[in-house]
Amino acid sequence: MIDEVLKQKIINICENEQGEVCGFVVKDKNNNFDFIQAKNRHPLKESHFLISPLDFLQIKKEYIIEYLFHSHNDNSFFSDQDRYCQKFHNLNMLLLCKKTRFWSEMKCK
Repeated sequence: MIDEVLKQKIINICENEQGEVCGFVVKDKNNNFDFIQAKNRHPLKESHFLISPLDFLQIKKEYIIEYLFHSHNDNSFFSDQDRYCQKFHNLNMLLLCKKTRFWSEMKCK
């Protein structure tokens, strides 16, 4: 899991955004962790997220992706769609419930 400083950075971003926030927890070439927010392109941003394939590929080209991140407004459970997305992309996932600030992690098997 990521450290408390990075968690707080992500929480701060989530508090300033309406709807679901999405992005990537990445490692740079020096093995430093960071969060890169992606634009949520889903038309129902309150309950869904969608990251542009071009955004994904650009980030993947420049960084090592450790987690696909998104927030939920009021729960900390991965949805069936989240599970499908993880299997399809083979990415670890990190979820933050904005209401409770509870973190959930789902690693690839």
